[in-house]
Amino acid sequence: MWRNDAQRSAATTNTVADSLSPLWQREFAQRVPAWDDPLNLDLMTYDRIFEPIVVDGRMFVGFNDQDKLQALDADTGRELWSFVTEAPVRLPPVGWQNKVYFCSDDGFLYCVNAEDGSLEWKFSGAPNAQHVIGNRRLTSAWPARGGPVVRDNRVYFAASIWPFMGTFIYALDAESGEIQWLNDSTGAQYIKQPHSAPSFAGVAPQGALVATQDELIVPGGRSVPAVLDRATGELRYFELNAGGKGSGGSFVAAADNFFYVHTRGKGTRAFNVTTGKKTAFMPNEPVLTPGTIYSAEMVDDQPMVRAYGTDEKLIWEIAADGRGDLILAGDKLIAAGSGHITAIRLPSQNKPAEIVFELPCEAQVERLLVASEKLFAVTLDGKLLAFGDSKTSPARATEPSTELPADGNVVAQQDQTPGGQKAAWETTAADLQIVQQMLASSSPEGYAFWYGSTDSGIARSLASKSPFVQLAMVDSEMQRVHRMRRQLDSQGIQGVTVHHAQAAAFRAPQYVGHMVFIAPDCVAKIVDEISSTGRQSETLASLYQTVRPYGGTLHLLTSDSSSDESADAINAERLATLVDALELEKAEVEVRDYGVCVRRVGALPGSADWTHQNGDVANTLKSNDSRVKLPLGVLWFGGNSNMDILPRHGHGPPEQVVGGRLYIQGMNSLSCRDVYTGRDIWKRDFDDLGTFDVYFDTTYEDTPLDTKYNQVHIPGANARGTNYVVTEDRVYMLVGNACLALDPLTGETLHQIELPHDDNGDQAEWGYIGIYEDVLVGGLGFAKYRERHDLEFESDKGLSANKAGFGSKSLDRAASAGLIGFDRHTGKQLWQVMAKHSFWHNGIVAGGGKLYCLDKNPSHIEEALLRRGQPEPDDYRILTMDYRTGQTLWEVAEGIFGTWLGYSPQFDLLLQAGAKASDRLTSETGHGMTVYHAADGTIKWQNPDLDYSGPCVLHNDLIITNANSYAESAGAFHLLTGKQRMVKNPLTGELQPWKITRAYGCNSIIASENMLTFRSGAAGYYDMLTEGGTGNLGGFKSGCTSNLVVANGVLNAPDYTRTCSCAYQNQTSLALVHMPDIDMWTIDLIANNATPEQLLERMAINFGAPGHRRQPDGQLWMEYPVMAADSIPIDIQTNAEAKPFQHHSSLVKGVDRPWVLASGLEDLTELRIGMRVKSPPAKAAAKTSKLKKADATAKTDTATSRRREQLVATTVPEVDDPVHHYDVRLHFSSSPITSQGRRVFDVYAQDKLVISDVTIDPADGSGQQTAEHLLEQIPIAGNLRLRFVPKQGSAVLSGIEIDKRETEKK
Repeated sequence: MWRNDAQRSAATTNTVADSLSPLWQREFAQRVPAWDDPLNLDLMTYDRIFEPIVVDGRMFVGFNDQDKLQALDADTGRELWSFVTEAPVRLPPVGWQNKVYFCSDDGFLYCVNAEDGSLEWKFSGAPNAQHVIGNRRLTSAWPARGGPVVRDNRVYFAASIWPFMGTFIYALDAESGEIQWLNDSTGAQYIKQPHSAPSFAGVAPQGALVATQDELIVPGGRSVPAVLDRATGELRYFELNAGGKGSGGSFVAAADNFFYVHTRGKGTRAFNVTTGKKTAFMPNEPVLTPGTIYSAEMVDDQPMVRAYGTDEKLIWEIAADGRGDLILAGDKLIAAGSGHITAIRLPSQNKPAEIVFELPCEAQVERLLVASEKLFAVTLDGKLLAFGDSKTSPARATEPSTELPADGNVVAQQDQTPGGQKAAWETTAADLQIVQQMLASSSPEGYAFWYGSTDSGIARSLASKSPFVQLAMVDSEMQRVHRMRRQLDSQGIQGVTVHHAQAAAFRAPQYVGHMVFIAPDCVAKIVDEISSTGRQSETLASLYQTVRPYGGTLHLLTSDSSSDESADAINAERLATLVDALELEKAEVEVRDYGVCVRRVGALPGSADWTHQNGDVANTLKSNDSRVKLPLGVLWFGGNSNMDILPRHGHGPPEQVVGGRLYIQGMNSLSCRDVYTGRDIWKRDFDDLGTFDVYFDTTYEDTPLDTKYNQVHIPGANARGTNYVVTEDRVYMLVGNACLALDPLTGETLHQIELPHDDNGDQAEWGYIGIYEDVLVGGLGFAKYRERHDLEFESDKGLSANKAGFGSKSLDRAASAGLIGFDRHTGKQLWQVMAKHSFWHNGIVAGGGKLYCLDKNPSHIEEALLRRGQPEPDDYRILTMDYRTGQTLWEVAEGIFGTWLGYSPQFDLLLQAGAKASDRLTSETGHGMTVYHAADGTIKWQNPDLDYSGPCVLHNDLIITNANSYAESAGAFHLLTGKQRMVKNPLTGELQPWKITRAYGCNSIIASENMLTFRSGAAGYYDMLTEGGTGNLGGFKSGCTSNLVVANGVLNAPDYTRTCSCAYQNQTSLALVHMPDIDMWTIDLIANNATPEQLLERMAINFGAPGHRRQPDGQLWMEYPVMAADSIPIDIQTNAEAKPFQHHSSLVKGVDRPWVLASGLEDLTELRIGMRVKSPPAKAAAKTSKLKKADATAKTDTATSRRREQLVATTVPEVDDPVHHYDVRLHFSSSPITSQGRRVFDVYAQDKLVISDVTIDPADGSGQQTAEHLLEQIPIAGNLRLRFVPKQGSAVLSGIEIDKRETEKK
C-alpha cells in the first residue's frame, strides 16, 4: 500500500543492500495536480507526483492525465499492462492477494487482477451517472477521491468532495465487492464550520484513507479528517472547526493512539485518535513504528533526521537531509534530500545511528519505496527510478508482452493490438473535409462530445484534429471503445477520451459543449425514436442540453462511408424537419453537406445577466434570472486560480456575468471566464487600476500559506462601488482619468474615453461608473471631502489597523463631485452636472429614461462641518435628470436621510433607504424608508421609523431587508404599500411577518427570481419558491463580497476567498445548476413563531432527517430528533428503544419524495404527538436560536448521543382537549443498507387497530421497499397516540403527515 500499510506508517520490513546502483529509469511528463492556488497545492498533494506501490515484483502507478493504472515490471521498468478508466486516476492504489484496487474521478472503485490487469469487479460510489467538469476534466459529479485502503478483508473508499451533493463512504468485501456498510449521511451534517459557524456541511473526502485497528480515518482534503467506526461505519467525530487554522490536508498517517494530519509543507500535527483533540506535537511527515517516531526536520538551518519516543521527547538525531521523503526499510531509514538519497542505519546497543550510503540524484526526489530488495524513487519532474544491489547485475530487460487480456479496459504496450500489430488509423480527405466544416460552424474551443460509433474515419479525423480542451467520445460498444483507446494511444493523441455508455444514459453536464457530434448510428436510433414516439426524442433532447448557449452547435451526421458499421444514409432534409418539429430550446436547424447542424442561439430562456456593483444600474440587488432554482448541483469546479481575484476582506466588486462570460477583477487585472465550464478565456494585466487603499491596503501580504490574519476588513466596493461595467459588446474599465472600452471576447482595447480638462488643464480622476442604454455615466472626480473641506479627524489617529479602513479616508471615494455623460460607443460628451455636495455612489441609479442621484454629504462630514460652525445643509436633494441630456426633470429636497437609492423598473418607483450593515461605511443609516413615484418624485409612501439592516433588495413587488450575522432580518415590505409582508405559519395557519435568518457571514444578501444567496457559515441560500428557510451549499465558503450570483442560467460562485486559510472543505470556483434529485435541508424557524397552545392544523415530521424541508405546496417537514434547529414547537414522545437511521435520498427509487423515505425510526413501538404548539424552552424565550453564535459554539454533543437523548427524554403530557378530526398519512421505509430483513407489523391509532400487516420486505424485488397509508378522520383530543405491534422483525416509520379536516379548520 501507499506508505506501506493501512496506517500509512512508511515503515516496512523489506530491506535493501548497503550499496545500491541504478537499475532502470522511466520518464514521464511532470504531473499537473488537480488543484491550483498556492494553499491548495500545499494542502492537497495526492496527485502532485506519481504515487506508486510495488507488490510481488510489479509496480502499479496511476496517471491523472491519461486516466489509467499502469503496471511495470519492477526488475526492468518495462510496461506490463495498463487499465484505462473514464476519468483521472489521482490516488495511490492498493495491492492485496493478487488484486489491485484503485479509484478514479469517474466515481468508481476498480479491482483488477495484478498479473494481467483484467477486471475482477468495479463498484460505483456515485448515486448516478451525472458528469461535471472537475479540475478541467470530465468527471463524475461524485469523484472518488477517498483513496482505497484494505484491512481485514475489507476495502474502504469514498466518493464525492461536495457535502451538499452527498458524501458516500463505503466498506466493501475485498474479494467480491459487496457492500459491508455505507455511510452516506455525513454530507448533510449540521456542524460548526470555521468561525464556529453552524452549517449543513460535512465530510469531503480527499486523500488516501487510513485504517487502524478500530477506526477508519477519512482525510478531508483541506480540513482535518473524519473518524468513523471501522466495523460499522458510524461517524465518531468530525471536528472541522476545532482543528483550527493550519491543520488539515490530504496527508494523514496513524499510530495506535494518534493520527498525524498535514499542516504546511511537510509538517503534520498529532491528534488523539479517541477524542479528536489536537496536540502540540508537530513532526514532519512521520515514519511510525511501535515506540518510535521518525521525522526529517530543519534544525538551525541544518537538515536533521530525528527519532522521538511516544512521549514526544527526542531520543536521537543525525545530520541527514530527508526533506523530500523519509521511510524505514528494515534497519535503515532512507532519506531523500537535495541532490542525494541517504541511508541511515538505526542505532543498536553498541552503535549510534550512522550513514550507510548516499546515492546521487539530480532530480528532486519526493517519494521513496522499498520492495523486492530494491529502492524506488519518484521525482517531482515525473521520473520513476529503481536501484538494486551493486553486487548483483541489473535485471536484463526482456521483450514486451503482446498478449492482451480480454477485458476492454486493458491496453497492452503502446502500438500493440491483440495480434501484435499496430492499431489501424485510417482517414480520408473526405473525412477531414467534413470535420473542418463542422469545426468552422462555431468557435471550436472548450469541451466537445461525440456520441455513437467511434469506428469511423470522421471520428478518427476529429480526434486527430481536436482543438478542444477535452473531446469526450461516447460509444455504446465496448470493443469499439477499446479499439479507439488503442488507436489514440498509438497516435499519441492527448485531450481525447473514450467512454463506454449509451448516449442517453451518459448524463453529460448541461451547457458545457461548444460542439456536440452525433454519429450516423446514433442518429438512426434518434430517428427511430422520433418515429415511434410521435415526434419526440428524449435522447436528442438530453444531448441538446449539453450544447452551450450563445452559439454552441450540435451536428447530426447522416452518413459515413468510411465506417464499416455506419447506418444507412439518412435524408438530411427529412432529418432537419424532424428535429425542427421537436422545438428544441432556442434552436436553429440547418441542412449541411454532412447532415444537420443545430445551433443554440442566444441566452437560455429565463436567464439574465448581472452587471454593475449591484446587479444592474438600478441597484436592485436582484438578477432577473428565473431559470435557476433549487435544488442545485455542481456544473463545474476548479480550473482557475484565486490569485487572479482581489483579497476577500477588501470587499472588492463582485463578478459581472454577461453573455455566457464571467468577468472578475484582480489586484491590477481583469479576467474573463466561461460561465459554463470555468475555463479562462483571457486575462489582462494593468499597471494601476487604482485598487490600492480601496479594495486592499497595507495590511495585505502575499503569503498564502501563512495562517496569520491577512488583509483586514475595509469597506471596498461597498463604499466606492465597482470600477468596471460589462455590457454585451464592451467592457468598460476605469484607469485613472480614462475609461477603456475593451473587447469582451479578447480584452483588447477598442477605444478610450477620457474626462475633460478643467480650466487649468487638469483632469479629474474618474469616480462613479454606470451604463444605461447607450450612455456611459461617469463620476467627475471623487468627492475627497477631507481635501475639499480641509478636514482632519482626530478619531483617525486612534484607529487600529483593523479599523483604519473605516476611518474618514473611506468616505473620500464613496461619492463623486459631479457626473458626466458620454455616448458609450463614440465617446462624445453629452452632458455634465456638478453636485451641490456630492453624488453618493450607492445613490446613483437609472431607469425609465431617467438618472436619479442622491446629492448629500455623509453624516461624518456633516458633523465635522457643524463643529467648524457651518450651518446644517438644507439643500440635500434627490436629483432626477434626463439620461441623454442631463436636463433636470425633478428634484426632491425634503426628507433626504438615506444612503441608498434603488429603482424598480416593474413599477417605476424609486426607493430611498439606508444600507447599514457590518463591513460597510460607518456613516450608513439603517433607519427609515421612502418610496417615490419615479415619474415626478411624489411620495408613494414613507416609514421614517423603520429599523433594518441593508442594503435593500428590490424583488419584484417586495423590499427585502438584509440580515446580519446571527440575526433575524426586519422582514420584507410591499413596495406598493409599505406594509410588512405576512405569511401563514405552516403549523397553525396564523399570519406572521416573513423574515430570514442566517449564521456567520460578512457579505450581503442578494437575490434572483427564485432564491436569495449569502454566506451563512458556508455558502447559504433561501428558497423563494417554497420559502423553506436557510440552507447551505455545504463544502465551500462564499466570499466577503457577495459572489453567489445567479446569472446566465447558473449560480456563479467564483472563489472570492483569497487570503483565507480557514479549513473549509473546498476553496475553489464553481458553478451550479438545477438538479431536482439533489438533497436540500434547511433551518426554518417560522414554525417556532407559532403562538403557544395554538391548535395545530397541519404538520409533517421526517424522522431521522438532518434538517427541515418545504414542499412546493408549503408543507413543512420538520426533523425529529432535532439536530439542526434548536427545537420544534411540538411535543413528541417515542419508546426509548427507537433509534434513527439516515441515508442519502438517492438510495430510494421510484417515489415522489425520496428524502422522506431515506430516513426513519427503527424499533419503534410507541409514538405520541401533542396537537398544540408547545411553549418555547427558556433559551428560545430569551430569543436565542441555533443561529446565535453562543449556542453554536456551545454545541459539542455528537449526533448520535443527541438524537438518543431526545428520544428518551421527551415527554408529552396528557391534556383535556376537545376532539378534532385529522387525516394522518404514514410513510414506511427501512434502511436500504442495514436491513433487518422482512418486517410485518400492525398499527394502532388512539388504541384502535387501523392497519394490519404493514409489510416492508427489502429482500423482495429491488431491495428498497416502502409503504404509505392514509388514516382518515382520526379523532384526536390533545395527543395523537400510535402503537406499532411487530409480528415479524421490528416496526419502522419514516414520516408522518397530520392534516386537520378542512371542515374544522379556521
